[in-house]
Amino acid sequence: MYMPKKVRTQLYLTERQRKVLAEQSRITGKSAGELVREAVDEVYLKQHRRPQVLGDSDPLWNLVGSGSSGQTDISSRHDDYLYDEQ
Repeated sequence: MYMPKKVRTQLYLTERQRKVLAEQSRITGKSAGELVREAVDEVYLKQHRRPQVLGDSDPLWNLVGSGSSGQTDISSRHDDYLYDEQ
């Protein structure tokens, strides 16, 4: 499993925030740091995600499988078919 490098960061919380975080930590069994990272991911990183290039509803998917060459080895010999002079 990929574990991104973590950078130590100090932050100040209000007493109320600290209490809520401690309670959530107790309930979930997750560390306060893990809860903060999850919150940052959910609120801020979600906004910065790149859109999927081809979404499930992209009409380009309708072209998949629409052609046929009659060849059965296209995936292994595609360079031969593209670049060899016939």
